Amino acid sequence: MISMPMFNTHPAKRIAFVHHKGGTGKTTSCLNIAGWLNKLNQKVLVLDLDPQGNATTGLGVDIKSVTTSIADVIFDKANIEDAILETHSGIYLIPAALNLLEAEIELAYQSNPSVLLRHKMPTLDKQFDFILIDSPPGSGLLMINSIVAAKNIIVPLDSGVFGFETLLTLKILLQDIQQKHDTEINIVMTLLKNFSASFFDHGLTKNMKKWVEEFFSENAFENCRVCTIPFSKKIYQAQYLGLPISHYAPLARVGRAYRRIAKEILEGS
Repeated sequence: MISMPMFNTHPAKRIAFVHHKGGTGKTTSCLNIAGWLNKLNQKVLVLDLDPQGNATTGLGVDIKSVTTSIADVIFDKANIEDAILETHSGIYLIPAALNLLEAEIELAYQSNPSVLLRHKMPTLDKQFDFILIDSPPGSGLLMINSIVAAKNIIVPLDSGVFGFETLLTLKILLQDIQQKHDTEINIVMTLLKNFSASFFDHGLTKNMKKWVEEFFSENAFENCRVCTIPFSKKIYQAQYLGLPISHYAPLARVGRAYRRIAKEILEGS
């Protein structure tokens, strides 16, 4: 039995980390923002909705040891509170497990499959300040569930043209979700990561940042802020240890970058 957070007087802010393309840094950004929000005295829950389970392992939990996962919760095999784990970093986690691989197929046979996760969330809202959802790549029902449940999204991007090109399809998906569910989706920010520390890649990222800002301003997302994330091997070292960068190398350049982003999210909540 874990020690659950005390009830809050305000509902949690839910944020999903979303992108069609894999490798854009969804999990990395989710965990490192969660780490800094935790360091800033916020009660944080990470919900791992990606069958790969990287957010689960990134918080030091062996996915093969998970007995109750988010898939069990979605399909009414367990209460959502029973799936919560407290990790070494102090961040709470609802883990993924191997049974999440079957969830995408099973969801298609459910009535109103896009809202199953949202219906499970209200009991958590007074226990946490932030609920961060690590969504899978693609545009399947798990990803759609994360968007519908959160309503607020962060879009991680790499500095390549493929990540940028999928913004248009993401925009169309968000518009469809808003129309179908009569709800407004808020893009909190876009996080643009550097490929490396080289001068050439830094210049590429600057150009990409300009393109992304122009895209959002031309597509009715003027308030979406674009933040850049510096390349650092310390991110991978922290992941190996099952820790966010805030708990491993908070004073590193990349650590300070994520701290600024977490503070901005906190001040805007």
